[in-house]
Amino acid sequence: MKRIGIPLWVGGLIFLVWAAVLTLSILLVDRAGIDNVYLEIFEVMYRIGSLIFGGGQVVLPMLQTEVVPYWMTKDQFFQGLGLAQSMPGPLFNFSSYLGAVYQGVAGGLVAYVGLFGPGVILIFAIVPFWARLRHVKWFKSVLNGVNATAIGLVGAACVILWEAAVGTAADAMVFVLAGTLAVVYNIGAPWIVLSGGVFGAILSQEALSLGQVEWCDLKNGGQAEP
Repeated sequence: MKRIGIPLWVGGLIFLVWAAVLTLSILLVDRAGIDNVYLEIFEVMYRIGSLIFGGGQVVLPMLQTEVVPYWMTKDQFFQGLGLAQSMPGPLFNFSSYLGAVYQGVAGGLVAYVGLFGPGVILIFAIVPFWARLRHVKWFKSVLNGVNATAIGLVGAACVILWEAAVGTAADAMVFVLAGTLAVVYNIGAPWIVLSGGVFGAILSQEALSLGQVEWCDLKNGGQAEP
């Protein structure tokens, strides 16, 4: 593509660089057993960034599985998620929080580069081929299927996060409030997070202590408990 200035062979080379970094980081951590905390952070984030598709919400269950309880508690994870959602920029910025909680500022920088790196590399690898592929009928059909799959992944991520984050009736009420503000009133994410935080604080045991009963005990077959 002349307008972009990346020939096809360079795109292929960039793709090989992505694959080499992914393979090498996995081998060093999982096979060679190198004990370096920053390499561990990079490997986790780079692997997730390489495998994820469908947007920021889809990455959350994978991140939770990798970092809780090894890097932080579940409460710290969801507190950081709320903070990241209230800030401008993509949800992938959440990686900086995860790395910083685990290993300070240096850990945050490594996590940020690790999670964002694969997407940036693959964009430059695929762009040289895009001008040709976008006119191919079978490739268009593949993209339609991939887009539909991404929507399914986002829905699955919402279900997984619901099970992990909503533990009491108060949590469910905050969820309903946030959903109503977003879908019905089209309120911006920072204001929704702020409203949810205030509402959650009002319902908490330290304040009015309302709705502090188990919403769903998943360990007992999903039976609600009083």
